[in-house]
Amino acid sequence: MKKWFMLQLWRLQQVAQILTIAMLALSLTLQLYNFVNWRGAIFETPYTGVPVLLLVLAIIIWGFAVIWDLRLKMWREQATVLIEKNPYAKEKMYSKEIAVYELFWLTVLENLGKDDPKAKASAEALREWLRKARAQDPNTAKDLEEIFHYIGMEKPALSEPKKR
Repeated sequence: MKKWFMLQLWRLQQVAQILTIAMLALSLTLQLYNFVNWRGAIFETPYTGVPVLLLVLAIIIWGFAVIWDLRLKMWREQATVLIEKNPYAKEKMYSKEIAVYELFWLTVLENLGKDDPKAKASAEALREWLRKARAQDPNTAKDLEEIFHYIGMEKPALSEPKKR
């Protein structure tokens, strides 16, 4: 149920910014039209006056957006905060990452670890990290099953410790 509500919220957020700006611009245009007491040829009727005011307002908003992007560069700080607050950008792993590490890097490190103690220690550390990533979230284990089923491997247990 919670996931369904989050999906609906996400859907609303995808259109909210554009619709908010459009409705704000239209509302402001309709209010400004009432105050234009110097109505001339183009502003006599709302059918031409409102679109012209809306176009002027859209150009002003677009100009501010260009300045915001090119001069102020506020998106850089926003991206930095998004990365800092996203646990998957630092210590957690996505399901696809876990699958890739299990299929490729863990195998490579284990093979290298036969001759190199540092590679063996790295393989053990990676195995433990992958085990933690699987255990922390039940959705991750489910996603991994789906990924491995998709590629033709039914039981993904590569990150479990090998039995000696």
